[in-house]
Amino acid sequence: MNWLHRLANQPDKRWAEFKLGLGIFVLGVTLVLVGARWWMWLQIPGVLCLFVGSVIAAKGYLGILIYRLTSNFKNLKPPAEFDKDK
Repeated sequence: MNWLHRLANQPDKRWAEFKLGLGIFVLGVTLVLVGARWWMWLQIPGVLCLFVGSVIAAKGYLGILIYRLTSNFKNLKPPAEFDKDK
């Protein structure tokens, strides 16, 4: 559970991590497409970039998601009518 709190405590860092992972992923897609057109050996680093970018972006997205879920549930209070007997 502690790693979830560490993951969710820094949403700005996780957003930057998500953007970095997305950029690496796009670089991988570009390398794969260029390798398919001109030089096939560019596809190997492209696939590696796809994998690394996906992992980094997923970690960042998970941190953002956990932050959003936990911050929305902290301040919830039941309605005033909830405690009254009917």
